Amino acid sequence: MLFLPWCAVTFVKSDGAMAACFLLFYAINPMASIIIGILSGRNIRSFWFQPVVLSILFLFGTWILFNVREFIFYGIFYFILGCAAMLITSLIVRKRAG
Repeated sequence: MLFLPWCAVTFVKSDGAMAACFLLFYAINPMASIIIGILSGRNIRSFWFQPVVLSILFLFGTWILFNVREFIFYGIFYFILGCAAMLITSLIVRKRAG
């Protein structure tokens, strides 16, 4: 959430950087949110905070590199994706254990 956007802005040329950012915002970051949610859902009592931290790191990274007001929606969307994956995984784990 911090390193990849910085790499896209720093090392990739102008049009390619925009394409790399689109790839980050629409593919890589949502997959990261879902994966963090799945891993958090396995032990929800200990790892409930991870989707929150992921969204905050995204907002912090965009605040450093871009104008954060434009990306608040993405942070909220990643938070919702992570929480949904966490809750679904938690329900599946409970169903299998019970």
